[in-house]
Amino acid sequence: MAVVPMLKMLVCGAREEESSVMKTLQRQGIFHIIPLEEEALKAPEVKEALNKAEKRVSLAEHALKVLDAYAPAGGGLLASLSGAAELSPEDWQKKAENQENTLALAEDLVNKEKLINEAAARAARAQVQAEALIPWKKLGLPLDFTETESCRCFIGALPGPWTEGEIRSHLAEHCPQMEAYSLELLGGDPAQTPLVLVCLKEDAPQAEDALRRKGFARPLVTSGKTPEDALNEVKFERAAALTEGEELKAAVKAAASRRQELEFLYDDSLLERSRLASFQMAGEGQRSFFLEGYVPKARGEALKKKLEDKYTVNVLLSEADEKAPVLLKNNPFSTPTETVVESYGLPGRGEIDPTTIMSFFYYILFGMMLSDAGYGLLMVIGCGIALKKFPAMGKNMKKMLTMFFWCGVSTTIWGFLFGSFFGDAIDVIAHTFFGVPADKQIFKALWFTPLDEPMRLLIYCFAFGLVHLFVGLGIKGYALLKEKRTKDFLGSVLGWFLLILGLLLLLVPSDMYASIAGAPIPLPAWMGTLAKIMALAGALLLLFFAAWDKKMGLRLAMGAYELYGVTGWLSDVLSYSRLLALGLATGVIASVINTMGSMMGGGIGGAIIFIIIFLLGHTLNMAINLLGAYVHTNRLQFVEFFGKFYEAGGEAFEPLGTGDTKYYHLEEN
Repeated sequence: MAVVPMLKMLVCGAREEESSVMKTLQRQGIFHIIPLEEEALKAPEVKEALNKAEKRVSLAEHALKVLDAYAPAGGGLLASLSGAAELSPEDWQKKAENQENTLALAEDLVNKEKLINEAAARAARAQVQAEALIPWKKLGLPLDFTETESCRCFIGALPGPWTEGEIRSHLAEHCPQMEAYSLELLGGDPAQTPLVLVCLKEDAPQAEDALRRKGFARPLVTSGKTPEDALNEVKFERAAALTEGEELKAAVKAAASRRQELEFLYDDSLLERSRLASFQMAGEGQRSFFLEGYVPKARGEALKKKLEDKYTVNVLLSEADEKAPVLLKNNPFSTPTETVVESYGLPGRGEIDPTTIMSFFYYILFGMMLSDAGYGLLMVIGCGIALKKFPAMGKNMKKMLTMFFWCGVSTTIWGFLFGSFFGDAIDVIAHTFFGVPADKQIFKALWFTPLDEPMRLLIYCFAFGLVHLFVGLGIKGYALLKEKRTKDFLGSVLGWFLLILGLLLLLVPSDMYASIAGAPIPLPAWMGTLAKIMALAGALLLLFFAAWDKKMGLRLAMGAYELYGVTGWLSDVLSYSRLLALGLATGVIASVINTMGSMMGGGIGGAIIFIIIFLLGHTLNMAINLLGAYVHTNRLQFVEFFGKFYEAGGEAFEPLGTGDTKYYHLEEN
């Protein structure tokens, strides 16, 4: 477990070589740049170049989305596990020489998407117009026809179903003087009744008023052509728009063969954007530039030699200050759990890296919560195959799968210890399909069965929890002694050790503990006396040293408040009962699934039903409890374990590098 030591590095060189130096630093991937605060010393022309790079990134990303919409690459999850293709700097440079054609392709694809959307909009608009024209198909007049020399024509529709007689009765009621008129219904449906009314001009105002009283409305589409001609025209427009859209889509699909060019354009533009963003963190004069940052101590001299041998630069190395970023380095077993530490926070100044110690507890507690050998083996096999088959997968994905691999190993071990293999599946199958007597147990626990002895498991959960908490407290004590803060050690660490251990020794021979454990555990009289002395000594240490730098009155008050923290310890220990809860939940649900599957009895039909219920039920049970184990294991680390010693607050080491690419990875020299 270690935080990688850092050196501070200052790079000064000729301005004409700045871009080349940046490329070298980017390919090395070990230089964390410190942003320059003085705005006046930053390169003014970099902002324009950075904007262009950002536009290229957006353009390439948009073009790839267009391809994915009309010509999906396929592969799904397996493709994401494959990782990025490795390219040497020379091969990268060769592929970067043909960027203009790829940019033109990206712009063409984005433009084609716009045309496809426009064609789809025209087709949709034509469809709406066609649907609006269909009710008027029988009309032999243009839809915008309104009058002759002596007559007015009303073309429109009344809402709802109407008969000709009902309309005429309505007109007679509101236009009694109107006798000479023509009314024709063009069909109808429950929604509306299209009609044509022709009357003399002097009767038109009264007729229009009578129709509007019932919601008369003109057609949505007006045209100088007959509805049939207009309908044929919009149908032709719709067909043309659909054909144009299909042709454009076919052209997009044809460009799928050049997907890799677009992927490279995207990654190359990402690297350029990252490099140009770093330019803004550099200082520039008329003829020179300078960069300041951090580099891992083990690689500082090598990077300095590489830069000074290759370019006209001066590189100065010095000891890192307290603002140095944090980079973790651990053994292969513990490295996967670095993501857990990072999600909580990196070690602050002077803090140790808790990853290695935490990783052992993490795997043990995770396995204890899931505690089924069948589920554990599935995790081990699945993660193992993925790690073996896809060695080039992304760094974070590899860490996650490796972590779940070891969690699976732990789950398998706990499953055998507790006698759970897909619950009691082996026994149920033996009893149901092979005639094994029901009282004979085939798969036995190597330790004990939690479903039969839950209180015993609860005691062990609390015991594991105390060990976990005491280790966290011990780490705090180590850090305090290392800093020679002896009084803080006495009041914050030793006091709690003595008080909690003393109280535990007093609890063990009590009736309350005997009722939980199922049997009394007598202790020698001298041990009871020792327990009282330890508890009293711990309480006094907390009382007098928890706030040793304060005046006596305030010190005692704050010490008494610190003693009240014993309730927090009780809460922390009780939190480990979740190990029992989740472990029992996995086993109970698995057993219920097996029982449900065996309810149809033996035979072929019973076997088929059992297999279906077994697969569906255990898949769901494993998914739910896998998520529960992951969440609650993290919680035990974040709240209980880290809460005893860990403050975090360190800044992550984020070097200028090539790790942000998605499709291609530039091999570092």
